[in-house]
Amino acid sequence: MEFLALLSLSLSLSLSLSLSPNSKLVGFANVVLKKGKTQLFKEGTPMVFSGAVDRIIGRPPPTTGDAVLVSDATEKPIAWGLYNSASMYAVRLMQLEHEAISDPCCALNMEKLLQSRIAEAVELRKRLGLPSRLTNAYRLVNGEGDRLSGLIVDIFGDLAVVASSAAWVEKYRQEVEACISSIDGVNHINWRPSLEILKKEGLDVATIKPDIQPSSCPETTQVVENGISYAISLAGQKTGFYADQRESRHFISTISQGQKVADICCYSGGFALNAARGGAIDVTGVDTSLPALELASQNVVLNNLDPEKISFLKEDAAQFMKGAIARNESWDIVILDPPKLAPSRKGAALTAGKKITIVRQAGAASDHPVDPSYPEGMYLSNILLRVV
Repeated sequence: MEFLALLSLSLSLSLSLSLSPNSKLVGFANVVLKKGKTQLFKEGTPMVFSGAVDRIIGRPPPTTGDAVLVSDATEKPIAWGLYNSASMYAVRLMQLEHEAISDPCCALNMEKLLQSRIAEAVELRKRLGLPSRLTNAYRLVNGEGDRLSGLIVDIFGDLAVVASSAAWVEKYRQEVEACISSIDGVNHINWRPSLEILKKEGLDVATIKPDIQPSSCPETTQVVENGISYAISLAGQKTGFYADQRESRHFISTISQGQKVADICCYSGGFALNAARGGAIDVTGVDTSLPALELASQNVVLNNLDPEKISFLKEDAAQFMKGAIARNESWDIVILDPPKLAPSRKGAALTAGKKITIVRQAGAASDHPVDPSYPEGMYLSNILLRVV
């Protein structure tokens, strides 16, 4: 029997080939958890912190990116994952024991696991209606929410942008690219490593280079979201476009009829464009980034919007708001999507001397699934406030 099959059976513990503390599985280290830490990971926590590790059995010791067993304090395997000797995340779990039982071909096999998980991600987006005639910009893989911690993939038409934030993603880059290349409609892949995070993962970032090659991958592209066209620059923020705000942008279009709207920290004008499309009588977008504002102006033209009703200013958000107060200028709707300006909604209201009520709360769009065992994945809070 091949070793992988033997190991899969061992992980399942369904046959007599169960792993005992004296078992020697050549080539795979065993990361043993501290007593009392096992249940946390059995319940789904996707990453093993280094502080939860009691000892590592295996010679030579595992290196970053290696597949390892994860065991309870008695050395009984409960899962397997990918090891990192430098990160606070010692192991990113890939399969729990019951998953190895139901899908043994993926046990300790990242190529097959990637194929399976990315296929599942594609199927989920199809069930969400993505892509569609009206929307071809969306998130295909959302890290922990798609059981691939450290991997983000956004689809923009026929272009896939991969954001890598884990050492294992860099190690298995070819396998990731092969899976994405096999998706219908994807003709280009842009590899976008998160260098600051990868540095914390213990990688030498000097050896990691973004893959933006005009000969094989466009520097810019054009997408459609809810029927609105956007020009995207691959040199822009994040992956080039904030797909997570899709549903909230559409919501703004439904409440903007006849309103005066300000979109502060507007980037390429997503909320501003939706407000204008929704019938706003006047829209002002503000951002400090000239390249972003150039995209926003281009998007006005792409959508045949009236330039007399929508304009963009290059200005610091705080200075713009202070100036508006000095001019006694106001808007019916103000959209603010900035870096952190106030520690809480209450704090912001107190600072402004205003009373507020919450009308709507939302998070990222539905193509950004969240693992409930990893609430840190709920990174986006979108609050509609009424100032009274």
